[in-house]
Amino acid sequence: MATNKKSGKGVKTPKTTGKNSNNKNAMVAVSSSIDFIKSQIANDLIKAKNAGMINLEMNELKKITSVVETSIGQSFVKSSTSLINTLNKSE
Repeated sequence: MATNKKSGKGVKTPKTTGKNSNNKNAMVAVSSSIDFIKSQIANDLIKAKNAGMINLEMNELKKITSVVETSIGQSFVKSSTSLINTLNKSE
């Protein structure tokens, strides 16, 4: 049983083998990369504010960060079908 990162509760996931397992592993890896990118953007924006590169109040910076993170997440969801189709074709 896998653990849901947000709730900490166990989540039953179907067992996968072969191509489906590889696709799932690839999507998990890409999803982790996307999460890292979103986190890094938030950190970089705070660093830019602290360095005086941008002049925004913290609440405005948080709003911008939220918009950027949401956009990245939605773009990943929209593009994931294309990624899965590419993975299916390569095997």
